[in-house]
Amino acid sequence: MMHLRRLETYPVNAPSGSSQPLRHADHAILMAPPLPPCPPLPAWAATNALFRRHRRLRPLLLPATTLRALLPVLSHCLVSGLARNPFVASRILLAASRLSLPFSILLLSHLPDASLSAFSFNSLIRASPPRVALRLFDQMRRRGVSPDPYTLPFLIHACSGSDPPLCQSLHGQGFLLGYSSHLSTQTALTNMYFACGSVVAARTVFDEMQVRDVVAWTGMVSGYVGAGMHLKAVEFFQEMRRATDHVWPNEATVVSVASAFAELGSLEYAEGMHAYVEKAGFYGELIVNNALIDMYGKCGGIESARALFGLMGEKDLHSWTVMISGLASHGHGEEAVALFLSMVEEGLVPDSTTFIVVLSACSHAGLVDEGINIFNSMETEYNVCPDIKHYGCMVDLFSRAGLISRAYEFVSTMSFEPNLPILGALLSACSINNDLEIGELVLNKIESVCSYKGGSGVLLSNIYANQNLWHEVDTIRRKIRSGASARKPPGHSLVAAEVPFMNS
Repeated sequence: MMHLRRLETYPVNAPSGSSQPLRHADHAILMAPPLPPCPPLPAWAATNALFRRHRRLRPLLLPATTLRALLPVLSHCLVSGLARNPFVASRILLAASRLSLPFSILLLSHLPDASLSAFSFNSLIRASPPRVALRLFDQMRRRGVSPDPYTLPFLIHACSGSDPPLCQSLHGQGFLLGYSSHLSTQTALTNMYFACGSVVAARTVFDEMQVRDVVAWTGMVSGYVGAGMHLKAVEFFQEMRRATDHVWPNEATVVSVASAFAELGSLEYAEGMHAYVEKAGFYGELIVNNALIDMYGKCGGIESARALFGLMGEKDLHSWTVMISGLASHGHGEEAVALFLSMVEEGLVPDSTTFIVVLSACSHAGLVDEGINIFNSMETEYNVCPDIKHYGCMVDLFSRAGLISRAYEFVSTMSFEPNLPILGALLSACSINNDLEIGELVLNKIESVCSYKGGSGVLLSNIYANQNLWHEVDTIRRKIRSGASARKPPGHSLVAAEVPFMNS
């Protein structure tokens, strides 16, 4: 058995020669660092009779950091019978759902039906993946709990991106429950239909709305942008401004429209959007300014992007990232790298996206050494694990610089299988540099790991043609014509259309 000796110390402020011992616990209290201040309780809790009477319930009002920290109050509620109170049960499930969804569902199965409410199920449904959310909704009805107006929107959001039949089934549930004309349900339905690719159905639901708010309008604009229908998004924004609902665009609306103009690539439209932002009073908003810089960078207005970036009083990581991306896409690689270094000096920590754009800048500008140094610093200095996009940038960097052997070695040492963009960039470099040996190795790799092979056969046939190997050229081209090798998709061009913008 281990014997513990009693530790006696003496108070710091005890008089000289004092023999008064200080208990070890008191000494520990004196030496311990001060406890961090507790976060303030919600305002409504101060007047809530239940929480004023049962002070041990107060941890349910604060976000628990671990499941272990939640267990004492959970045990108290179960032993004392407070868990039978629907309000207490809902708070327990809400707190648990933020920490462990499986534990929350297990806890739900052990609570009596009388203690459950729509809020309890809503807390779990909104935190669940599609199949679990659907099972919870089914359990909710089996246990006699009636859905409230928020249940279906949470369920629809959880199942967003599912196949169209499930979307239609959830739409039908709206009619059965009597919530099909609720604005929150209709807005969730439009977002769900856009996510599953049913654009016409989303517009039908929107047209059936009796009342529309800015969230509904913005959801439609962003839905069209997400579906690649950028011109339709701009036209819908114009329709919003002319509507009789007296709904004014907010920051989210403006950002979505700016994204549409960025994809259209028209500098004239971008300048019109910028003028509207200033006129409508959104100019000082950080998220809006970031969207404008991104828009100018994609529409050829890099000087306007520079000016706007320089005038911004507040900048976040996204501000720097979109500016670096704009400089990279316009061929200003050295300036993009310099801006990246300035960002780091400002104390901002780059994320995965920032590294992609700065490595792309190095690739387009031929800055091999700078790209290698930045890539090597990702894990060592910033704790960012490179993924396949970062490796693709490095392969493109080596390939553009003519370092074909090094690019192939880099691909061979990757911890995961390369994709077609990486191998295609390397094969294109082989075609440009007339490197037949590595080109054949790369094509074999494409045929073994890529289901869609793009125009890889054409690139290799060009290498054969440059070396007068006409028999091999004829063999590859016969395979392409016969359909044994995938054809390269045809190219396409964009033609600017007349978009009446801020004139009306």
